[in-house]
Amino acid sequence: MERKDLVISGTGSASGGLYDLVKISGTGKVHGDIDCNDMAIYGTATMEGNVKAKAAHISGKARITGSLKTEHVKIHGSARMGGDVQCKQFDCHGSANVGGNLSADEVHIHGEAAIKGGCDAEQFKARGEFSIGGLLNAETIQIKPFGHCQAKEIGGERIEVKLQGITFLKKLLFHFGLTAESIEGDEIYLEYTSAKAVRGNRVTIGPGCDIEVVEYQDEFQCDSGAKVGTYKKV
Repeated sequence: MERKDLVISGTGSASGGLYDLVKISGTGKVHGDIDCNDMAIYGTATMEGNVKAKAAHISGKARITGSLKTEHVKIHGSARMGGDVQCKQFDCHGSANVGGNLSADEVHIHGEAAIKGGCDAEQFKARGEFSIGGLLNAETIQIKPFGHCQAKEIGGERIEVKLQGITFLKKLLFHFGLTAESIEGDEIYLEYTSAKAVRGNRVTIGPGCDIEVVEYQDEFQCDSGAKVGTYKKV
């Protein structure tokens, strides 16, 4: 079936279906599921259904009531997805809200993201704010909080939480850091992190941390500016 373009530049609505390009630069509403090659949102868009696209670029404001499946999604504006998000690359430079789970090869957060479920990725990099209601699971996790970051549980091979470029005054006035119930990994380096339990092979607890229990197998180091309840080699 031939794919046509769906372009809304003023105010309008359309039905879902198969498209080549879906472009909304005004105010548009689409009723039903969409299967397209490219989706570009520069205005305000409401998608009442699921969206499948090879690439999605959101510079305006988008609300998808269902799930989003794409190879690459770039969010420079505001995006709200009611269901799961599946992609190879997830880039958020604006604001993203995921009502389900996020599954990706690479996750890059430079703005703020709220994920109601869990987040599963090979590589997770955040330089901003995020909240994850379930498990954050990735091989490599690099977090540079610019605000408050939180996840229920965190698991990975290499986990690094490090503050950079934050002045002492900003640390006093704003809540910078990471909060999690448990953190498990092979190599763990933490700064300004609050957790009930941290478990790993090589664990370094840096400044500003408040950890109740640390369990390690090979190495354990603790900064004088950190608070650790108990630690033991297992």
